[in-house]
Amino acid sequence: MPRCQRTFYRLREGGRVAESGATRWVCPHCPDAEMYETVQGGDLQGYADLAYAFCADGFGPPRDAHRPTLLLLGLHPECAYEPEERRYDIYLQRGSDPWQQRLQIGHEMFHRTCSWGRVFHWSHEMLACMVSVRLLHRHGLPEYARIIEQNWLRDADKLSLAAMQATDLWATSCYPPGFYGRAYAVGVALTEAVGWDRLRPLARRFCPYGAPDVDGWLAGLPPAVRARARAVLSGTGGPGVQ
Repeated sequence: MPRCQRTFYRLREGGRVAESGATRWVCPHCPDAEMYETVQGGDLQGYADLAYAFCADGFGPPRDAHRPTLLLLGLHPECAYEPEERRYDIYLQRGSDPWQQRLQIGHEMFHRTCSWGRVFHWSHEMLACMVSVRLLHRHGLPEYARIIEQNWLRDADKLSLAAMQATDLWATSCYPPGFYGRAYAVGVALTEAVGWDRLRPLARRFCPYGAPDVDGWLAGLPPAVRARARAVLSGTGGPGVQ
């Protein structure tokens, strides 16, 4: 069973939607009685398959590639691992238009592939934003991708680099204004500084206790490239990074 995204309680037995064949749940735990619903086949599932293939090819297959992934409509975008079902649930925000849903799929599929639903760190949010935009460009939505890029780069001014890096993503369910914009701006600056192929390994670099190892990633770069990356991450180099 999926969970209520507000209370994290499991939803009760769902019912079949006759016209679509989807399964729908009404949350019994919240006064709003919000609905959750499976996304059945069609274009969105096809896009999710493309997103998975892109992430597995670009970052390496996940160690649990055999685990199924379920697409759901819910309260907000999220990737969650359900240990009892041994399954990943990717929630899309109900009411989003098809383009927004594709942006959400790209972002959350990165988390399914590289974060396993349990890594919460600015570097993974940065890479998830980069992946979601790259997928839009690759699969026929370049104009929408450019709108998202422009919006994010404009929003970056709402949050400093230091504040983004200091945000405890485990402790908050609502990221501060400008977080995604600043993360994307850092990703753009790092891509210019080191190249996408050198940036991608950051997704798989972890400390012994499981957190992303940014310092270890930096140490593996050639000296001149490392200096450019450090300048970006210290706020002294790269457009829009302060």
